Amino acid sequence: MEDTTGAEQDADNVIRIMVATDNHLGYGEKDAVRGEDSFTAFEEILELAVSEDVDMILLGGDLFHDAVPSQNSMHKCIELLRRYTFGDRPVSLEILSDQAQSFHNAVNQSVNYEDPNLNIAIPVFSIHGNHDDPSGFGRLSSLDLLSTSGLVNYFGRWTDLSQVEISPILMRKGESQLALYGLSHIHDGRLARLIKDFKVKFNCPDTAAAEGKGNDGKGDKNDTETEEDWFHLLVVHQNRADRGPKNYLPEELLPGFLHLVIWGHEHDCRIEPELNAKKGFYVSQPGSSVPTSLSEGEAKKKHVGLLEIYKGKFKLKELPLRTVRPFVFESVVLPDRAEELGLDQGDASTKVFKFAKNRVEDMLERAKAQLTGHPRQPTLPLIRLRLLYTDESCMFNAIRFGQMFSTQVANVQDVVQFSKMIKRSKTETVSLDKEALRRALEADNATRVEELVDRYFDEAKSNKPLRLFHSKALAEMTYRLVERRDIDAAENIVKFYKEKAVDHLMESMPNEENIDDELLKFRTRHKHEDLLKMLDTQGVKVKRDDKSTSVLGSEANASTATTTGRGRGRGRGAGTGRGRTSAASVATRGKAQLEMTVNNARASSRQQTILGSITRGFMVQTTA
Repeated sequence: MEDTTGAEQDADNVIRIMVATDNHLGYGEKDAVRGEDSFTAFEEILELAVSEDVDMILLGGDLFHDAVPSQNSMHKCIELLRRYTFGDRPVSLEILSDQAQSFHNAVNQSVNYEDPNLNIAIPVFSIHGNHDDPSGFGRLSSLDLLSTSGLVNYFGRWTDLSQVEISPILMRKGESQLALYGLSHIHDGRLARLIKDFKVKFNCPDTAAAEGKGNDGKGDKNDTETEEDWFHLLVVHQNRADRGPKNYLPEELLPGFLHLVIWGHEHDCRIEPELNAKKGFYVSQPGSSVPTSLSEGEAKKKHVGLLEIYKGKFKLKELPLRTVRPFVFESVVLPDRAEELGLDQGDASTKVFKFAKNRVEDMLERAKAQLTGHPRQPTLPLIRLRLLYTDESCMFNAIRFGQMFSTQVANVQDVVQFSKMIKRSKTETVSLDKEALRRALEADNATRVEELVDRYFDEAKSNKPLRLFHSKALAEMTYRLVERRDIDAAENIVKFYKEKAVDHLMESMPNEENIDDELLKFRTRHKHEDLLKMLDTQGVKVKRDDKSTSVLGSEANASTATTTGRGRGRGRGAGTGRGRTSAASVATRGKAQLEMTVNNARASSRQQTILGSITRGFMVQTTA
């Protein structure tokens, strides 16, 4: 972590920021025991901001737990903000950028402490998260209400998802200059795609606009300042942990000129700045100020941060929250203790019950160590004992178990959670036919990727026949993935083949031993050209890649844009071409999917066997 001694030498040149994320005001507000937890923690954060004499408070999204907070939540939030952020104390931050472009729904199109009708002592800057994002009529967020009322400076709000342009709020205090970038929550997959397609633009500070603006509003032509003279701070609210290629934002996609990223949305506290060696910036993840789930990550000690910026350096001081309810989490794998507990003999449920009782009592003792002595800290702890099991004979009534601790814990109904361990068996696999692959690569006419795929399966036909797919279909899938850059091609084609195969088998209802023969009939009866034509007719055919058009952006504006090209059957009105028939096709598919769901729910054991066979067939083929 970078450090500076500037804070000790000259406080007039140091920007002091209180950093917090994921306050989730209103979480569990109707709970008689835990209803005040979120407000208590938020009030402590505001008290810390006052005692630490900060210049501003920076919130990383999810100020509220609900997109439409209750009147009670909104009232308490407004009350706390007025009590702790209003006053006669002068604000030392000077805004240098165009405020009309930075602050959304501000009455005077400016930062709230420059409003002559308001006395702001500590300005609050915030982006929105996935819990308090714009929704409903008018696409307003709860932060829009706070911005209009002059309580919060709402920034980083996106308005166009075909291309996201992020302009910083430029601030100055003495010799230190801050470029504050805000990126409110966008669906992770869409944001990652936009960044990879160069549809997200970060505007660096403009020297003429930021420096030397005198009374005439004109910059000095002799300015020699560059973007290196600014401290670049980004606050973002996205998945940070890798939850799949479309379900998180990789840090490496962020620009390298940043100095520090404040990461919201993740609730486990990793507030100490972590260096991203590839890009050279630091990432701080403050985590939530109130646990909203009884998970291991939420059980970590809660902190907020005091960020001090001096020129191009920073220091982040961790401030533990003392009003957070004690929370102890423990996970036990029962099969690992089977011998110790003697679960193979006698009543396993009774033995696990006694074991869990002893563990919870021990956890209650550990929870006492988390009591800080703060007068507003709740004393009843949260206790979660997760028991991982494979044999259901180990289970007991968790609700009745919790009643034994009704006066000792805050979460009586779910002290114990049983979680079944899934035994993952190795599926049937098909090894690669290396000789067939060699012959395919040596073929004179196989110069394209899809031709190589088709050639391989033709060469390997005698040894590894495809059970369901046509080799031409796999070749077409490869072509669309590689040449057309259609990332959904494989999913669309596989799903369509599976639906058609299920329809065929449901009509014939073969015995289990005859399923393979029936699938062979399916491949013979349905040519790959016909199936792909049917698939494209349904509206999932993708046009060739167009550099000037963002697929994700067009999805976001589907209500006003025409429905051309690929769209997964999401036509929302009169479009061009297939858009005019998309409503009927969507209705037909919706009906078919509904009927399939109903039929699956009422399926006989033979139907379940058929569906299982289809799934296994796909797993075998995709492995090949």
